[in-house]
Amino acid sequence: MGNTDLMNEELKLWAGASLKTVLNGQSIIDSPRLQVTSLEEAEAFLECYGYDYNQLEDRQEIESIRLEAIDFIEDILLKDGEEILPEVRNQENILHLLMWVSEPEATPRSRWSCALLRVMHTYAHCGSFFNENYHGQIQDQIFSRFEQHIRYTSNGIFIGDIELVSYESRASKSRKSAVLKLLHKAENVAADIFDWIGIRMVTRYPLDALRVLCYLRNQNVVMFANIKPSRSRNSLIDVDWVEERWKGIEDLAQVSADLQEMQYPKEVGRMSDNVFSGDSYRALQFTCRQRIKLRDADGSPRRFYFPYEIQIQDEESYQANRNGEASHEQYKQRQIRSARHRVLGPLCRRINYDVAT
Repeated sequence: MGNTDLMNEELKLWAGASLKTVLNGQSIIDSPRLQVTSLEEAEAFLECYGYDYNQLEDRQEIESIRLEAIDFIEDILLKDGEEILPEVRNQENILHLLMWVSEPEATPRSRWSCALLRVMHTYAHCGSFFNENYHGQIQDQIFSRFEQHIRYTSNGIFIGDIELVSYESRASKSRKSAVLKLLHKAENVAADIFDWIGIRMVTRYPLDALRVLCYLRNQNVVMFANIKPSRSRNSLIDVDWVEERWKGIEDLAQVSADLQEMQYPKEVGRMSDNVFSGDSYRALQFTCRQRIKLRDADGSPRRFYFPYEIQIQDEESYQANRNGEASHEQYKQRQIRSARHRVLGPLCRRINYDVAT
């Protein structure tokens, strides 16, 4: 190939999406088309992606992902009266989808192919090897560290001597929830899911939420050295107010009068990857990693760190978070509107994109 041909190939690449994902820090799912012009190029693209279309196991995995993606679009993203273009929905050969999404002119077929491949791409990356293969053992080891400190009595639920309104443990985030979460992240597949497993504790007052945090540290339930700083959010405790109010105090019992006076922070703490929580959402929320120790079926040891999320809320915030703008249902609807806009783009009949930031 001569220099002119090489330069033409480079110009072709520049006009496409591949280089811009590197130079502009874009996710490939935000690109309107690919550059695949033949079945041979489609196979080469797929092989570089990680799948050999000549291998039955890879084709079966791709088909499983395709069916999951169709179900997600129809169940989560489409409104009444909307449907995936039948030609795209019924196309089982991903090589043709890759070629259709590369058509130079936007058509319903190219746009629906693009939408389907965006969701397939996200499904392909949303799994967790350790969660899928060792979930039960991971869950037991993480939950047991907390549950041995939880007491259920006739007077209520307690961790140590701190009363809890409720204690909840979520065993697993569904794949649909994981995909929806990834679809509203700018980095998409580069992002990790840190809350496959979650624990929530609700206290009577904000001060008790702080006491729970102290208890987790003092009893070595949580190793704070293993917390991921960028995943920590504090929209419940005003640290500056506490430090000023409690100068010289050595015993939390001395500040029991502050139970109902403790103020919420003036500024919400950061959680950079989640812009969909309402402004009124109040919680202590952080991600920790626990070292998991188990054995494979052949008896060989397996050791790894696994992330889980902890939320601590006071009762007033918990009730407020369950209703109105900060409720989980409103949070999910904001996620869906964002994902619908990102995946379907011009295919949307009506886009109401009012994501809270």
